[in-house]
Amino acid sequence: MLRSSLGFHTMTLFLKLSLNRADLLITDFDTYRKNTGLIEIYKKNERGEPIIYYHRSPFMPLELNIYFKGRYRGIKWYIRASKASSSSSDYVVEATINPKILAGIIDYLTAATYSDINYATANFNSISHEISPLLQSFYDYKISRVDYCVNISLDEIIPGYNSEQIMNLIKRSDIPPHYEEWMIYDKKAHRMKSKPESFYLISKSVNINYYSKYLQLQNVSQEKIDKGFEPIDPEVIAASRNIYRFEVQCKYYKTYSLSQKAAKVEDFSCNKYKSLLTPVKCIEIISNYYKKTIGEGDWYTLSEAIKIIKSKNYNCQREKKLINTLKYVNQYRSLYKAKKTIPEDQLRSFNEALNDLSNLNINPVAIPREWNIKHIPNLLRTYFNKLLLASCDYSMENIEMDSTIYGYMTYKEKFGHPPI
Repeated sequence: MLRSSLGFHTMTLFLKLSLNRADLLITDFDTYRKNTGLIEIYKKNERGEPIIYYHRSPFMPLELNIYFKGRYRGIKWYIRASKASSSSSDYVVEATINPKILAGIIDYLTAATYSDINYATANFNSISHEISPLLQSFYDYKISRVDYCVNISLDEIIPGYNSEQIMNLIKRSDIPPHYEEWMIYDKKAHRMKSKPESFYLISKSVNINYYSKYLQLQNVSQEKIDKGFEPIDPEVIAASRNIYRFEVQCKYYKTYSLSQKAAKVEDFSCNKYKSLLTPVKCIEIISNYYKKTIGEGDWYTLSEAIKIIKSKNYNCQREKKLINTLKYVNQYRSLYKAKKTIPEDQLRSFNEALNDLSNLNINPVAIPREWNIKHIPNLLRTYFNKLLLASCDYSMENIEMDSTIYGYMTYKEKFGHPPI
């Protein structure tokens, strides 16, 4: 079985409440804490620091965070005054869940799939029932966010390549319109900088993040310790060393759009989870945004890519156009930076050249000559190819159990071609 995996890892559900019902719900959480000691309730003080909160009805806080103490159970709550309403009497309860962990599978390295949902929803409903009837059931909530992801094990997909070099190439990729790279202020450099271990793009509706799972788990583990939770097992962190995650965080506006489309295909459930979480939808979302940012082609050195172009016997004008496009991107060491300098009247021609290069399976970002590496395959397409090979060795029973392989096959049937 492949260690690489595709699906989703967290999702956020929301339920609207009146002020009176929100007051009763917080009281029920407070009672559950007193009776079991399993959860803690926090609010932020004037400095934005979390402090333990004890409810005194009818005084209502603007927002509260609620966590299970000790080992993470795959669910946390956020109760807040509604931002979308002019009335102060409207509240929202948000439940952010990790379906894999909520299903009872303590696994930080494998994406959740549709097959995990039944167990996750059963546990969600059981926990909600124990705390308060006002939490209702999974099926009463709407979904405000889904984080789709693919975890790619470099050791498995492209063994022998340096993970830092791979991230170096990823960070030279394109930044689509209406996106910007997330940065923080670097005190040493005295300027805003992105984190070296991630390529994180943000927009109003979707965030895209390509990052080291190893470094992320180290940070999450430390955060758990700071909050009084058990840290992540060091063996799990060690096992994630060469795993990179490509993540598409579909926020409210994107999720709402996807839900509206689901309603048109007769998914009449309240939260449209049956449409939003299918293997085909996961593959479609991941493939689409991977293509927009990283691209469809393989990485080559500039000289190797030029050899491929010249082998096609194009006319002189077309050959020159493609080679000059590669050299231009190489000059700026980033597709996005090169694009920014292209005059508007030449942008269409530049994009046409990029499309031609993609059809030749060439990523316009070139491998630095000094690395002494001629070629690095596209990670997502290589994963899908591995998935296809793995499916040949499976019995039909196993194929039905592996929703990602099922989704890969169904995607080809639906769209007539493999993803990426």
